Amino acid sequence: MQRDPSVFLVIADMGINLIERFAEAFPDRFVNVGIAEQNMIGACVGLANCGYKPVAYTISNFAVHRCFEQIRNDVAIHKTPIVILGIGTGYDNASLGPTHHILDDWGCVRSFPGLEIHSPTSCAYASPLLDDLLDRGASAYVRIPKSESRYSESSEPMVYLPGQDQRILVCTYGGLAPVAVEAQRLAPAISALVFNRLRPLSGDAIASVLSRHQRVVVVEDHFAETGLYSSLCQVAAARRMPVAIESRAPTDYTLTVGTSPAFFLRSFRGDASSLAEDLR
Repeated sequence: MQRDPSVFLVIADMGINLIERFAEAFPDRFVNVGIAEQNMIGACVGLANCGYKPVAYTISNFAVHRCFEQIRNDVAIHKTPIVILGIGTGYDNASLGPTHHILDDWGCVRSFPGLEIHSPTSCAYASPLLDDLLDRGASAYVRIPKSESRYSESSEPMVYLPGQDQRILVCTYGGLAPVAVEAQRLAPAISALVFNRLRPLSGDAIASVLSRHQRVVVVEDHFAETGLYSSLCQVAAARRMPVAIESRAPTDYTLTVGTSPAFFLRSFRGDASSLAEDLR
C-alpha cells in the first residue's frame, strides 16, 4: 500500500491488533464493513471498477460460504481482479466447532473458471504472492493457515521432497506441510509432494512426480471429493496412469469437541505419527 496508491484493504470485522496499523496509515484506502462479508465482496467489486486493487480479508469459511454468490457472479463471471485473503484452514479453529472448521472452502470455489487458489505452506511462497497477484490483476482466493512452517525456502507452486524409497508418496498442502515433513523424518522412505498453489495445477509436472511412485497418499484437512485427492485423481485419470491414489481426510462434519488441530487429524490418521506408522 505504501508503494502502490491503488491498493485498497477491505475487512469484515477481523484482524484485531493487526489491521489497526492499516487504518491509521491509510485511512482513505481502508474500510471495515463490519460482520457483512457479502458487502465486503460487493465493495471490492465497486472499488475494482473504479480502478483500485482491492484486497478482502476475513475468516476463510466466511469469505467463501457467505459470499459464494457474490464471488461467482461479481468476481468469477466478470474476471474482476480481487484478492480474497482467508485466514484459517482445516481445523485451525478447532475448539469453535464445525461452523468454524474449514473443510470445504476451496473445493467450493474450485468450480469457478479463472479463479486462482493458493494455500501457502511457507513464508518463502507467501511473501511475494500478494505483489504478484496484484501486479497481474488476478482474481484469487488465498487461504492462510495459522500454523507456521519453515520446512522449505522454495517459492515454487509445488515442492517435491524425495525419500529414500520411490514406492510411497505423500501429497499435501497448506497447514499440513509440517505433517508430511515430520512423517518423512519418522519414516525416511516416504517421499513428499507439497503444494502451495491449488489452482491452476500443472498436470504434466504432477504426472511426472506421480509416475515415480507405486502408491500415493493424499493427506488434507478438507473433504477429499472436492479437494486435492479429487484433483490428483483427475490428473491420473486423464493420462491413464497406473497409480494407486488413496485419501486421508475428514469425511463429515463433527460435533466432537477438540481443542487442537492434532486431535482431529488423529481421527482419520492424518497426523505424522499415524502416517509414518502405517506407511512404514
